[in-house]
Amino acid sequence: MPRRKRAAGSSSEGTEDSDFSADLETAEVPDGVHRRSSARLTRASLRQSQSSQASVFTSGRRITRSQQGVTNATAKRYSLRQSRSSGSDTEANGERYLKQGEDRDETPPRTPTGNAPSSESDIEVSSPGNDLEDERLAKELSLKEAAACDLSHRPKRRRFHESYNFNMKCPTPGCNSLGHLTGRHERHFSISGCPLYHNLSADECKAPTERQLRYKEKVTELRRKRNSGLNKEQKDKYMEHRHSHGTSREPLLENITSDYDLELFRKAQARASDDLEKLRLTGQVSEGSNMIKTITFGRYELDTWYHSPYPEEYARLGRLYMCEFCLKYMKSQTILYMHMAKCVWKHPPGDEIYRKGNISVFEVDGKKNKIYCQNLCLLAKLFLDHKTLYYDVEPFLFYVMTEADNTGCHLVGYFSKEKNSFLNYNVSCILTMPQYMRQGYGKMLIDFSYLLSKVEEKVGSPERPLSDLGLISYRSYWKEVLLRYLNNFQGKEISIKEISQETAVNPVDIVSTLQSLQMLKYWKGKHLVLKRQDLIDDWKAKETKRGTGKSIDPTALKWTPPKGT
Repeated sequence: MPRRKRAAGSSSEGTEDSDFSADLETAEVPDGVHRRSSARLTRASLRQSQSSQASVFTSGRRITRSQQGVTNATAKRYSLRQSRSSGSDTEANGERYLKQGEDRDETPPRTPTGNAPSSESDIEVSSPGNDLEDERLAKELSLKEAAACDLSHRPKRRRFHESYNFNMKCPTPGCNSLGHLTGRHERHFSISGCPLYHNLSADECKAPTERQLRYKEKVTELRRKRNSGLNKEQKDKYMEHRHSHGTSREPLLENITSDYDLELFRKAQARASDDLEKLRLTGQVSEGSNMIKTITFGRYELDTWYHSPYPEEYARLGRLYMCEFCLKYMKSQTILYMHMAKCVWKHPPGDEIYRKGNISVFEVDGKKNKIYCQNLCLLAKLFLDHKTLYYDVEPFLFYVMTEADNTGCHLVGYFSKEKNSFLNYNVSCILTMPQYMRQGYGKMLIDFSYLLSKVEEKVGSPERPLSDLGLISYRSYWKEVLLRYLNNFQGKEISIKEISQETAVNPVDIVSTLQSLQMLKYWKGKHLVLKRQDLIDDWKAKETKRGTGKSIDPTALKWTPPKGT
């Protein structure tokens, strides 16, 4: 029996696969054996196509022209696209091969070497009995693909609420941080999303009720009836109204929005006006010069004494909320909480020139920190009657005294002075906050102002007119200074000029204080200073009882006079 030609692309040494394919044609075997051989051949060719992707078109070495022509024609007709890719591509190609194997008339199977046969007589197509084997192989491939697509081995992605920091809590008292105003989240950590703050429960926020849905549909329907826009006549009418009345009248609101929204706005205006009248009747808001009744400053709520020229939208309010560090003023407590959460200030701006214990003094330049100094002046005007400086703060230096704790440096009081004063005023404005009054801080501020005058080698005096409380504080301070000086003086003759140079107090202030104490007498054409021992003894007793807690230590001052003063 003549030896058959080798198929194109087969091995030149006559491998067992090629002999096996040749023997299959001529051997006479039973049908069952033939079906098993065909099934084995199909499985072998499938495994070969899945594992070997490079040997399909490269195994042939010596091919005749006729074999090459047949191979090319076969390859064009029964080409199997394979690439050097991942295993999933190989499985997909194998599945396509199974589909081709089921159609025996269109796509013949390949040989165990992975090559297409040169003719239909080279290899027999699998009989219909092999369908069960093919279905089993297809099912195995589908199970492999399902295993490849299974993501159960990957870590489970956390839900949105599981990424919360559960150490955070809602600032609303009595709230357990459960629920959210939008109904989309299981927890909340701010007032804006707190159902309890908005007088709701967590269940009410989860889903809208039927009444809410009906109301929403009604509003949507009413808003659809709104006109698309203003025509030319309406625009001309609005512009004419605006030019004729300006800001003294409310602008025309018709056809700007839907009738429903306009009616809702009118109701809100009427309700706000009614609430304002109730506040005015109870005395919380007045139309006079004192609009702001109380301020919230840190942990204190302070009643104001005088009018301060705050902006009109703030002056109408009965209460003002202030940050005690940056002195920014706000309309509501919610805005204050939001500001305090992100405010980075813990002490006044400027240079700290004095510190002893928990008492510090900061020098703030009005030119460098204009906004802070303006807010400080507006705050001071609420408690001072004769203050006229509000916004022109650039020519002044502000010396702010604070008391420090673990939360920051809290404002105690301040005084301001001109950078270049021709009358040698060492204080232009001085204030002690009401919550720190009658505790010795006012005298500390006055003593500190005279300490700066001593360092400058000048004689200082406060700017007139003094307020009622300011005059009382200064006369008390001048009295203590004179009694201390007389107690330590050992000579027989005393001079007003020497006292002024020693204490940096203006001679006019010294004379007025001596007269108020009845220690200055005119006798035989001369002015005599009487040393009243009873006043000195009373002062010593009070000094011993008071102690040295509230006093200025000159050694704790680290300051050089600014240039140009």
